[in-house]
Amino acid sequence: MSCGITSSGRLEEFVDKGLAPEEARRSALLDLRGVERTKEECRDARRVSWIQDLISDLRYGLHMLGKNVGFASAAVLVLALGICASISILAFVDAALIKPLPYRNPNRLVGVFETNAMFLRSNLSYLDYLDWKRLNNVFSSLDVYQGTGLMVTTPAGTQPARGARVTDGFFRTLGVTPVMGRDFYAGEDLPSAAQTVLLSYSAWQQRYGGKRDVLGQVVTLDGAPNVIIGVLPRGFHFAPAGRPEFWTAFHASGGCYLKRRCHNIFGVARLKDGVSEQAGISDLQAIAQQLERQYPDSNRNQGADLAPLREVIAGEIRPILMVLLDGAGLLLLIAGVNVAGLLLVRSEHRRREIAVRRALGASLARLLRQFIAEASVLTLASAALGLTLTRWVVQLLPRLIPENMMAQMPFLDGLGFNGRVMAVAGGISLGAALLLSLPPGTRFGRATRGAILWSPAVAAWRAMRVDPMVALRYE
Repeated sequence: MSCGITSSGRLEEFVDKGLAPEEARRSALLDLRGVERTKEECRDARRVSWIQDLISDLRYGLHMLGKNVGFASAAVLVLALGICASISILAFVDAALIKPLPYRNPNRLVGVFETNAMFLRSNLSYLDYLDWKRLNNVFSSLDVYQGTGLMVTTPAGTQPARGARVTDGFFRTLGVTPVMGRDFYAGEDLPSAAQTVLLSYSAWQQRYGGKRDVLGQVVTLDGAPNVIIGVLPRGFHFAPAGRPEFWTAFHASGGCYLKRRCHNIFGVARLKDGVSEQAGISDLQAIAQQLERQYPDSNRNQGADLAPLREVIAGEIRPILMVLLDGAGLLLLIAGVNVAGLLLVRSEHRRREIAVRRALGASLARLLRQFIAEASVLTLASAALGLTLTRWVVQLLPRLIPENMMAQMPFLDGLGFNGRVMAVAGGISLGAALLLSLPPGTRFGRATRGAILWSPAVAAWRAMRVDPMVALRYE
């Protein structure tokens, strides 16, 4: 059969043979094995059928949804709410657990803890820290930090501020370099050294107007003068210490710091290349046992433990986020199944349409592509609405978190859309389109194989007896 042969040409041939117009039309359609099949064969021959089919399917999908506005609105809303919930939680999970930490080679960083019968992960004593730093064979560096509240003396009076005390190598351990000025020198945390301070980027902007002459100025903290030596990067945060504005050098001049029983600081270390976390724990356990023999009164039953720094930073929010993510995924699945059920029920009203199209030569693959196109239109509308709602949700939720809790979660400052989140959103939309198209597609595939394929000519004849022009409605 040539693509140049059309129903009009065959109709004229049968009319010339003396058949009545209606009988000639019916014979022409049967002779061509269906208008749709003939059109598809011609398009395949020109190798442009998939483009035309896609456009036609999308247009027809929009048309069918437009005829059922109530159904389409309900389906879009249900699916959009599922997408919004899952992507919103995913954005939080990405910011807290997936987004790379703003440090050099963060996978080598670990939190360092002492252990005892009451606490599996306890903070350290300063004297134990000094021994661990001197005796260990697994760290390239080991430092400690301590969050604290400070009183800042300003021309307007004394004001409270957040601060942190760190040992001299703390920022070098993290791999963070000040954007202006310098880091602490080695030994600048000793009691005999001058008191110096690094500013957070926000403190530099808000308290000093971002002026570059801030270096060398003196700020009075807790009644003691501190020289400003540098400004930390804008994106730097260290959640275990909160949101310090002032990072001062650690000066263990006396009091609690000189007592092994006094545990009030936290450790962070960088593992040497090739050293595993378990090897680090074993090494520290051996040191802890040695210290227990040397200081039985203060170090009895004390051990050591390590944890990845990401786990330390995420803290208690990690299991909460994972539970929420599982719940959001389940909600999305329920929404998708419900909408698929609605589409399956709605497809019952399209039996006659599908039967006619199948009788006129549409293949099962062609019908399935039509269902996929309709589901894609529905999914795209749902995704657009869901992402719009998600953008609003991720901006609103951090404002609902109390300020003291947000101080422990500075990683949420970067909450929002990025390539990872958008890639997952695209995958969810594609999966939803397939999920919504398969139930009606497979159902009609089984039905048409049993009810139509056995006799296409009889089915076409029956369809055209109802309406001889029905074949032309799907061109």
